[in-house]
Amino acid sequence: MRKPGLIPLMVSIFTVDLGTSMTAVALPLLLIRDYGTTLAAGLTLAIRLVPSIAVGPIVGRLLARRDPRHIAVISSLLSALFAALIPVCGALWQVQLLTLGIGLTVMLAGPARLVLRPAVVSEGDELRGNGLLMAAQRVSTLSGPPLVGVIIAVGWPLWVAFLLEAATSLVAVVMMLRVPPLPPTADEEAEDSGDRRRFRTAYVTSTRALLRVVSDDAFIRGATLTSFSYLLAVTLGRMMLVVMGTRHYADVSGFYGWMLAAMGVGGLCGSLLIGRFRRISTGTLYIAVMLIEAVGWLSLPWLPGFPAAMAVMFTIGVMESSGYVLYYAEVQIRIPRSVMGYYYAALIPVGDACMFLGSAFGAWLAGASVPAAAMIVAGVMGIPMLLTLRWYYAPPGRIGESDAMREGTRSATRREGHDV
Repeated sequence: MRKPGLIPLMVSIFTVDLGTSMTAVALPLLLIRDYGTTLAAGLTLAIRLVPSIAVGPIVGRLLARRDPRHIAVISSLLSALFAALIPVCGALWQVQLLTLGIGLTVMLAGPARLVLRPAVVSEGDELRGNGLLMAAQRVSTLSGPPLVGVIIAVGWPLWVAFLLEAATSLVAVVMMLRVPPLPPTADEEAEDSGDRRRFRTAYVTSTRALLRVVSDDAFIRGATLTSFSYLLAVTLGRMMLVVMGTRHYADVSGFYGWMLAAMGVGGLCGSLLIGRFRRISTGTLYIAVMLIEAVGWLSLPWLPGFPAAMAVMFTIGVMESSGYVLYYAEVQIRIPRSVMGYYYAALIPVGDACMFLGSAFGAWLAGASVPAAAMIVAGVMGIPMLLTLRWYYAPPGRIGESDAMREGTRSATRREGHDV
């Protein structure tokens, strides 16, 4: 049964990702127009990932001790301010500073919205609920780039895209306030520490939570480890598509955009359809979608033409979003709320680092050989799945029981100390 906060969270995710996807297109155009294709301009695009990679693990402590809604709301307000200021910047360092600020807000808001999923998705309906949330995300990322194209086509200035991102962030705030509150949990991972040690403790506790989760639950262990190789592979694959557009499909205008559009449409379909396969075990589905996607990336350099490439990218999009829905549903089922914030806070920075590596080396790798790049993408994506097949059929682990036993032990220890 659907909880009342599902639709507001869907709209919040849609509006935030719509604005982000618009800026992802508008910012490179702005930088190239005003500053050229310099290394400094290129670093401005990557600087968004730096906060998550550097200090992302501290978010887990906030999510365990604060209502995630408040974190998401404050982050969206700051993001709206930073986006609105980008068009008035007069120097590249100012754009870089604001981009860094947006990266900080994304670092906070992303895990907060993930942790809120159990508040709006009912127990037993994880697959369908997470599928709807993924669909909202796919529709927004599919709609953002064409909207920027319309802005340019009608002759509006590029800064309109940044103002629209600010507006979508404000809409996300309004919708987030309609999501049911998720009160703080007993922060079982955190330990009391002084101000000087608090920052370091946040790193330690997030890492410890991640290690404890992957050691206690085989499915989450496999999905976590393969998520890192998966993000690396997908980022390499997208850079390969850019090179293919200049070599194999030079006669197709906007080849890369068409490929991402096909992938986005497939992603929307996959997120809506995967919930219909409840009778098939999650492990079987997860293995199947990951391996089919790996085969799709492998086939790209040898396809007969553009229509075939569109069809394969559509299939890849279906598999990609289906895998994400299955993953998020199992996380909601298997990981307690008290640990979930720490888990995501430790997971996302490592994933961003993998994407950073893929962006840095993908074009160089595909430039050397597109077929070799396709084989590497398929191998990085598929081989870890084959090595961890057994883990995806394991029942839910003892994460919650471990937490309960630990809390009982701590309570007993405190009582004994008090008696003494």
